[in-house]
Amino acid sequence: MRLFLDTNGLIDHALERKTGQPLEVAYILFKARKDQIPVFISPGSLYTFAYIMNKNGIKGTALRARLDAYLSFLNISVSDKLVFTKGLTAGFKDIEDSFQYACAAAEQCDYLITTNVSDFEPYAENLRVLTPSQFVTKMLHKKRGIDF
Repeated sequence: MRLFLDTNGLIDHALERKTGQPLEVAYILFKARKDQIPVFISPGSLYTFAYIMNKNGIKGTALRARLDAYLSFLNISVSDKLVFTKGLTAGFKDIEDSFQYACAAAEQCDYLITTNVSDFEPYAENLRVLTPSQFVTKMLHKKRGIDF
């Protein structure tokens, strides 16, 4: 099993956003580390993450420490001209989502985990697109409030 975490999931976890699914993402990351399941993010997610953390007051040494902690267990996906070209021709309404999808496909991920499922589903061919909650409950068979 190979997972791709969209930018929104990473930021939900880091900022513990109530509008997202930070508990579910935390469980996914815990399970992935425990069971050595590869989790990928795109280079663009890392840039966006650094920018958003900085805007939320996490700067300098604290930001570097946070980045280092995530990079200790997350993989950065391939990102080259071919990946971007595939993203551009995929037909997505949101170009950034197409790049995320192309990165996940390039890494042969089985699941793309995002809180923005509706923008990915029409184009998903070789991987399943699930919210963090759907992944935890459907794929890991865990129950909110009991297992996480």
